[in-house]
Order: sequence, then C-alpha cells, then structure tokens
Amino acid sequence: MKTEIVLADLSHKEKDKHLFISMPLGISYVASYAKKYLGDKIDLKLFRDSDKLIKYLEIKTPKILGFSNCSWNLDLSYQISRKVKEKFPDTIIVFGGTNYPLELFKQEKFLKSHPAIDFYIISEGELAFLQLLNELEKFNFDLDSLKNNLVKIGNCHYIINNQMITGENLPRIENLDEIPSPYLSGLMDEFFSDFAKPLMQTTRGCPFQCSYCLEGNQYFNRISRFSHDRIKKEIEYIAKKAETHTLMFSDSNFGMYEFDIETCKMVDEIKKKFSWPRYLEANLGKNKKTVLEAINILGDSVTVGVPVQSTDEIVLNNINRRNISMELISDFIKSSDSAGANSFSEVIIGLPGDNFEKHAKSMYKMIDLGVNVVRAHQLVMIPCSQISTEASREKYKIVSRFRLQPRRFLNMYIYGEKFPVAEIDEICVSNETMSFNEYLDCRYFDLTVELFYNNGIFKELISFLKQKNILPSKFIELINKKIPFSDIKDLYQDYIKENKESLWEDRDELENLIKKPRIIEEYQEKELRNNEQFKYRAIGLFHKIKELHDIAFSSANELLGANGNYNEDEKIYIQELNIFSLLRKVYLISIDRAEIRDFTFDFVKLLKKDFKINPLDPELRANIKLQFFHTPEQKELILSYIKQFGTSINALGQILSSSYFNRFYREPKQV
Repeated sequence: MKTEIVLADLSHKEKDKHLFISMPLGISYVASYAKKYLGDKIDLKLFRDSDKLIKYLEIKTPKILGFSNCSWNLDLSYQISRKVKEKFPDTIIVFGGTNYPLELFKQEKFLKSHPAIDFYIISEGELAFLQLLNELEKFNFDLDSLKNNLVKIGNCHYIINNQMITGENLPRIENLDEIPSPYLSGLMDEFFSDFAKPLMQTTRGCPFQCSYCLEGNQYFNRISRFSHDRIKKEIEYIAKKAETHTLMFSDSNFGMYEFDIETCKMVDEIKKKFSWPRYLEANLGKNKKTVLEAINILGDSVTVGVPVQSTDEIVLNNINRRNISMELISDFIKSSDSAGANSFSEVIIGLPGDNFEKHAKSMYKMIDLGVNVVRAHQLVMIPCSQISTEASREKYKIVSRFRLQPRRFLNMYIYGEKFPVAEIDEICVSNETMSFNEYLDCRYFDLTVELFYNNGIFKELISFLKQKNILPSKFIELINKKIPFSDIKDLYQDYIKENKESLWEDRDELENLIKKPRIIEEYQEKELRNNEQFKYRAIGLFHKIKELHDIAFSSANELLGANGNYNEDEKIYIQELNIFSLLRKVYLISIDRAEIRDFTFDFVKLLKKDFKINPLDPELRANIKLQFFHTPEQKELILSYIKQFGTSINALGQILSSSYFNRFYREPKQV
C-alpha cells in the first residue's frame, strides 16, 4: 500500500485572487527527490492553493502532511496543520524552510509553541526528507515509537518529553542534477493555469555573508549547479506551457559566473524560437563583469538589479557586506540603458549604523547613477539571519515592532469549523544611531522617490535637468521639501499615520486582536492594513497624476531659474513637456483612451532618443499634432495584470510593484 504524502507551499488569497507570484519550486524538488528513491512506495501531491488543499483534506487524510514555512505563510500553514492534527492525530506533520530561528534556544521555543509540528527540517530539504521517510518506515510510521527511541535524523528537529532532539548536519547536494526535474516529470503541470510565474533554479548557494540575509550563514557559501542540458530542457518545456510573460530564476547571484553566460545564451535562443520568455526576473550578481555580458545578451528582457542596501561604509561593515564599486554599478546601468532593460536598486532602512542622512545619501547615489527604480525596504528581522540573534540586537540596540503583513489575514474553514489566520512581521524601527522619528522621515522620503522618480515617471524632465547640470537628487530633494506645502500633503499625512498605526510593541496583543471575532471581517471590509508604500503610490500615480506633475514641474522651474540662463524657449519647452508627459501617463488603465494635442517640439524624435538630445535643436522645432494611445501589445500587457490582480487601489499597488510600469505609458504618434 502506498504511503500518501502531501506537500504544500501555501499562498494567501484576496477576493479569490492569489497573492503568490511563482510556482512552488522548493517543495517540488523535495518531492522529486523522494519519488526518485521511493518510487511506487509513495503517492505524492503538491499544493499551492490553500482552498484546494482544504478541499482535498476534507476528503482524504494523508499519512504525511508537509509545509514550506516562509514568513508569508507560517500561520496559514500552521493553523491548517493544527486542525488536521486535532482530527487525525496519527497524521505526521512536517515543516521545513527558512522562517525558523538560528539560535538553538529559539528553535526549541518555536517547536514548543507550535506543538502540532512533529518534525522540522532545516537547511536543504531533499536528503533530510528522504531520510525521515526511511526512518518512519522502519517504525511502520508509528510517530511515538520513533520519537521514544530518540532517533536522530539529519537536518531534523523534534520535541519529545519536553526535550529537543537534533540530527546531524547533512552535506549539501553537490550535483544538483541528482534531483529529478519537477517540470520535465510533469509534477508542475497543474500550476501553469494559475497565472503563477514559472520559477527555476540554475545554481544554489551564495558566497557572501550579509548578516540580514537568510543565505548569509556559512552553510550556504558553497555554490552548486544544475547542468546546462537540464536547464535548456526545462526552459523549452516551460516555454510551451507558460501562460505568463515572465520566467523567474531564484539564484542569489545570477550572471556572476561564466556558467551563467551560457544560460543567458540559452534563454536568448529559446526566446527567439518560442517568443518566450518576454521578461526574465533574476537577482543579478555582484563584483563580476560577467554580469555586464549577461545584460548585453538578455537585452530588454532582464531587470538589472543593483541591491546595495546602503552605500555607507560603516553600515556595510556592520552587516558584513561589500558592494559593487560605483564604477561597476555605473557600467551596469549604462549597459542596461543601451539594451533597453529595466534597472533597479534596493536600500534597507534601519541597518546597524544607519540614520536618515545616510539612508537618503544612499538613495541619492543610486538616483544620480541613473538606476530606473530605487526602492527602499524595511529591515525585517528574519528569524534565521545573524542580525536577528540576541547578540546583534543588543550590540546595535535594535528596537523592533510587529505588524500585520499586508492583506495576509483571513478566515479559513476546514471540517466545518472557521478559524482565523494572520501573518505577522517583526521590523526594526530604530537602533543606536537612528531614532523612531528618523525612521518615519525615511518612510516619508521613500514615498517621494516612489512617486516622483521610480519607473522614469519624470524621466523626460530629469533628462533636461541633467543637460543643464542639475542632478536628479537635487530635484527629488526639493520636491520632498515642498510636499508639506503642496496639494498632496494630505496623502503624505495619511501615509505616515497609517505607518504608525500599523506598528505594535507586543506581538501577542496584535495576534489576540486580529483573531477576535469579526475583526478580520472588519479589516477586509474596510480594506485595512495594506502595504502603505504600494497603496499611496497607487493613489498618487492613478488618481493624483496631475498634482504630481504640478509639483514636479514647479520644482524644475525653480531649479532652472536658480541655475541661470533660463530663456523663453526653454520655458516654452518645459510647458509643452508637462502636457506631453501628462498625456502619456494619465488614466493608465483606461486602455481605449486616446487624445490629440498640438506641439511646437518634435516629441516623437525626442522620445526615440530617450530625451538625451538637446530639445532646443532647430531641427526639433516643428508644428506637429500628436495622438496618445496604447499599442495592442500594451493593451494585452495591462489587461493581463488586471486579470491577475484586479483594479482596486490595493490591486493597483500590486501591479505597480510587480510590473515594468514604464511600459504602460502611452505612445505618441504624429497624425
């Protein structure tokens, strides 16, 4: 008789729409490896959709129920497993994943506070899960017998008689091809219809030891790879079935190795053959000029990431990080621009040694280098990171608060019973060098960058300022100072208020509140607890675009006037540029909207040159009539995002965070 095993990497939903964006790659590797060695002895099923899993569990009861534990699905997974355990105590519950403490005493505390979990697998899961299955089989899947014998299983933790048992650290798999492909075996076929982005891995491991990162531990420092033959077969297989435009790579430093260059050539070749993937999302590597070659091969398909986290040397030393040189970052951006690719950089608020001045300086450096998207993230205290240890918290005087994860709270039903679920983050809000008020100042400033810089929202205007030797950072700095006196000051006040109200000192108080009767319904009905940055960015870009243009162009006029030699022709150009820019970006999801306007500058030629030429050149002066419209390709792209996310403010925020938003801007055509 086959042993029935269910593995789940669950995602929350909002109004029947998934919040996940990728296929469940991690559990599929664990399943493929177990199936390779146990064959017909086991019957494996994978789940990403919590509703589908619950329907299945109400009909069948697997012998083993496993969950991938991530920060965004811990409570969802645990509450389901708890209900299953209450009804079917013999079902063996296994958890694994990175959302697990690094320190031994915290691991023990975690397991004791989650008693429904029978086994927790740490680090790589394939070898450990197989070993666990083999040991369970020896005891005829009698959980108590195995535990009472104090059997130690590699990479596996469990509690027995109030004592934690830990197995030895298993070696990592060196030849990744030993793991059968979950794509080529058909294991992932059912997930193609869910609008999830296909996710692949070409290499595992990271040579860096950043203290805020889950892969900063020494265990992950060695690099292992899948073969090119395997990678090519997988991409071709996916290309024939994919229903989204994007392929994702989960590698930590894609493009940093010569091996990756061959992968890039493969992706480019397959794209020409199948017209897929349109976009490739990958975390590009550091410190290697091979990344430049990768960018040139992939062209506008790839997003060029330069996640510096900070540019301050003291902060970088505190987190054991070394950034790419500014010269190499500049080369990355130039290659990205010439290839037509999107570029982004990430900066984290609240790292040890950070403050508002350093944070803004880091953002300004990336802006002045020409990165297309400069995004700030909050420092999440990931349990498995070095920075979350008690020693680091004490050393840097880290003060944290707890908050509900945006839209990841709901009521679930299983076996006829309703139960609440809520995911909670712990974030740093101050340290010995940054006060709480400075933290809020950083959040305020970051919204300005989102509204007035990211995705080239005012790229045409910034290009002209650069020609007049005015740095983009000075433009953003002036706008940030003008916000309190502008027509969107209320938007910022609401944004900061929502930031403060989302933070709780006590995790238990927050959890007890959100799980009281009717509270979750109230939060959902009133659309409370969203991602503040995404929400207010969506309000600004979709509902306040005229006001944004007023502030941006008045700031530009002020800078140009102070710069000297601001003549009448330039003033007329700026007036017309304001109209041109607004007509491209107003009501962006109204895909059938089209407008016609007269101009005295040839903005079509300027756009083709990316506004990098002098607009006052006599050859660009012409009386022309322009129509602004969405192309068929743009309409298809916008509709695909609307189908996936919807059109509410929260949905629009999600679209902004997951799309190449500058490709939504209307095209001008001379008529």
